Amino acid sequence: MGDLIGFWRKRTETDDPLQQAANALALFIASSQPFYPLGLVWMIGEPGWASAVSWVTTPMFLAVPFLGHVSPVLGRLLLAFAGSLVTFLVLLQLGPGSCVEAYYVPALLVAACLFRRGEWRARALAFALPLAGLVIGRLGVGGDAPEVGRLWLVHLGGALCLSAYILLLFWRARRASVTLQATPDWAKQ
Repeated sequence: MGDLIGFWRKRTETDDPLQQAANALALFIASSQPFYPLGLVWMIGEPGWASAVSWVTTPMFLAVPFLGHVSPVLGRLLLAFAGSLVTFLVLLQLGPGSCVEAYYVPALLVAACLFRRGEWRARALAFALPLAGLVIGRLGVGGDAPEVGRLWLVHLGGALCLSAYILLLFWRARRASVTLQATPDWAKQ
């Protein structure tokens, strides 16, 4: 267990507080993805297996820290892309009655919080991804299975909790950025 925690810390450590937040978020999502379809199967039965399509994006979330070491902007952009893509894929499988679209809110928060002012192109693309996914997903979605309609509270609650976690990570990153930029009192004398 200690090796896994050490691996996690080593992958998320970087000098860029925003990339560190993106790394932590990406690894958190990747570690929870295997359990998402299993939970849905437990709740609604066989139709829940359609959400296993979310496993396709797990390698993308795991790649965020590695790409972030090469280019922090691309690493954070990959996080935005993977978050929008997983929501889009599950929306196509479960339909709008499941309220899975609520996960576009955390994707929009990633775009709003994890890019700096000078990274406006990447931020604009990160905003465009969930918005395009929502529009395209709504156009291409068929009907819902009757059992799927019971998932709205699960998805709404999950999106709310994930949004709170993103805001916490962003607050910590901003605090770390301010601390890094602040001149210590002893240096002012």
